[in-house]
Amino acid sequence: MSTIKRFGRGLTLAGILAGATTVAVPSAVQAQRKLELTPFLGSYYALTKMCSDCENNGSTDKISAHQVSAAAIGGRLSYWISNTIGIEGAFAYTPSQAEERFQVSGFGLAVSGKGRIIQASGRLLYRPPRTNLHFIVGGGIVSRGDTVWQAFQFRSDSPDSVGAKLTSVAGILGMGVRASVTPKFALNVSAEVSLYSFDPHLGATSATSSANGGKLQADLLVSVGVPISLSH
Repeated sequence: MSTIKRFGRGLTLAGILAGATTVAVPSAVQAQRKLELTPFLGSYYALTKMCSDCENNGSTDKISAHQVSAAAIGGRLSYWISNTIGIEGAFAYTPSQAEERFQVSGFGLAVSGKGRIIQASGRLLYRPPRTNLHFIVGGGIVSRGDTVWQAFQFRSDSPDSVGAKLTSVAGILGMGVRASVTPKFALNVSAEVSLYSFDPHLGATSATSSANGGKLQADLLVSVGVPISLSH
C-alpha cells in the first residue's frame, strides 16, 4: 500500500472519529483540568521530497531523495488558560530513514541509510466552545541525525565546507479531537504538519555547485495519545 493511501486512510479514520465526537457537550465536561501530560504514539509521513534532481545537473539520469515513513513516539505538556485557549510544548522522535532513488537509463535503484528526526515545538491551542475539537498553531525545530546525516554534515566538497545544516526552524499547523472512552479515560487524536525549508546538499560536487537549494518541506505527524491530568 502506498504512503499516500495510508495517509488518506489515516486522515479518514481521524475524520470519522472527529465527526463522532465533535458534538455539543455540557459546560461541565468542557471545563477540563488545566495541566495535562499526553504521551503518544503515531506515524510520521514526509509529504515532499528533499530533492527531485539531487545531482542538480538537469540530466535525464536523476537522483531523488526523501524521508521514509516511520512510527513516532513523543509527548505533549498542555496548560489550558481558559476553556478555549491553551499553550503547549511538544516533542516527537521518529527513526525515519533517508532514501535515495537512482533512475539511470530507464532502470531504478533505491538505497537507504539509518536516520532519525526529532521535532520540538511550542504551540497555541484553540478549542471552539462546546466541542471536542482543538486547533494547533505554533513554531519549533526539525532536526535530522544518525548515520546517514552524519555523512553529509561535514563535506569538504560542499560550497560552505559544512554540508547539510541538519536543524531547521518550522511552522506548525494542525488539529485534534478528544474522544472520551469512559468518564475517566480519554484519547487525543491529532494530525499536524511541520512546514520548513531544508537543503540536503546531496548535489554539492564542487566549490561552484549550488547544492540543491532550500526547498519547502512538509512533514505530517498523525498521533494517538492518552492525556494524564497533573492538576485538579
